[in-house]
Amino acid sequence: MDSVEVIVDAMRKLVGEGDDLAWWQGAVRAAIIFAGTWAMLRLAGRRAFAQKTSFDLCIMLLLGAVLSRAVVGATSFAVAFSAGLALVLLHRVVGWLSSRSPAFDRATGGHALDLLREGELDRERVSHAMLTEEDLKANLRATLQTDSFDDLTRVVLERDGKVTFVKGRGGDGRVPAAPATHAVSRSNGVSVQASEAQR
Repeated sequence: MDSVEVIVDAMRKLVGEGDDLAWWQGAVRAAIIFAGTWAMLRLAGRRAFAQKTSFDLCIMLLLGAVLSRAVVGATSFAVAFSAGLALVLLHRVVGWLSSRSPAFDRATGGHALDLLREGELDRERVSHAMLTEEDLKANLRATLQTDSFDDLTRVVLERDGKVTFVKGRGGDGRVPAAPATHAVSRSNGVSVQASEAQR
């Protein structure tokens, strides 16, 4: 038996085969997958962590689903890492194209939706976004300590599903000294950001 066969046999005993694994083999597999996933996320870039669009989220979910199968022995390391690498490279390609083509970026990531028109909520757009006025007011109370839209210049449903409140000049005509941003999550999981900015 040559050295290569010895190494292969040792690795087979270390990580096991199929889904009939000892507990320590599962732990070793998890450590290997963790290291591989970390390396692929580094390759994917910071955009993957930001999850700016539904495409980013889809890639992250698929990557987790594919690699998790290797932990329990449902698929081989080679297949899992090959599929994961393909997803990461696809993510890089789409990110590169999005940064160079606004039209492609809009096609893959959508666009922000203004929910406020002339100081009033656009109820058709709010309904289309599957939000309610009470949802927005609850987050207004939590972030800006008000439930009135009178001082807002914009209410925007961002591409990543967050709702941003933009506050203009105060009632005394002064502009806030510095922008302030807050984020909370409502009960159905939609994050909300509120910011004060000079109009």
